[in-house]
Amino acid sequence: MKRYVLSHVPMAVVYGLLVFVVRAEWSNLEWANIFPWGGWVVGVIIGVLVLFLDRVVYTYSYPGAQISQQFAWYIQQRKYGSALSLLDVRRMEQERLTFRSALFMAIWVPLAFFALTSTGGLFGKGVVMGLMLHILMDAWRLQRTEPRRLHVRLFWLIKREILDEERLVFLWVMTGIFGLFSFWVR
Repeated sequence: MKRYVLSHVPMAVVYGLLVFVVRAEWSNLEWANIFPWGGWVVGVIIGVLVLFLDRVVYTYSYPGAQISQQFAWYIQQRKYGSALSLLDVRRMEQERLTFRSALFMAIWVPLAFFALTSTGGLFGKGVVMGLMLHILMDAWRLQRTEPRRLHVRLFWLIKREILDEERLVFLWVMTGIFGLFSFWVR
């Protein structure tokens, strides 16, 4: 679990600070204007970390899997840290994660649009953007190292054959939308 936090929190902080530097109103530099951006950075961190819950949901979706049974045993023994560490160490075994699928990414677009246009606070916007930041960073890492594994992870809910070129177009489109939304934050 420590590996998970240490590898994802810096990514969230850098992204949160980058958006803050670009979008903050520097002409009116007062604590009252800067303070909400702290909520933005915290929201991004929480959004990035909350995606780990997808791994917990997996154990309940596939109770017959060995990892699910081991996780349940740790939970029964009240060894919560060991249970979470198990999910992190054996993360490559969990390929059918709902929140990391192409279908969820497509659903995220209108939800993020709603959050960005309807939510007044930066914290909620940060959580929504942090969630997709994590998904995209993992997707691009897998695209570089294990494209077939990414293909299974993204398109397991879609019943038609997706070409490698379509996967790349999908990733670029989602990255573009994420980038547009990132610098729309206020």
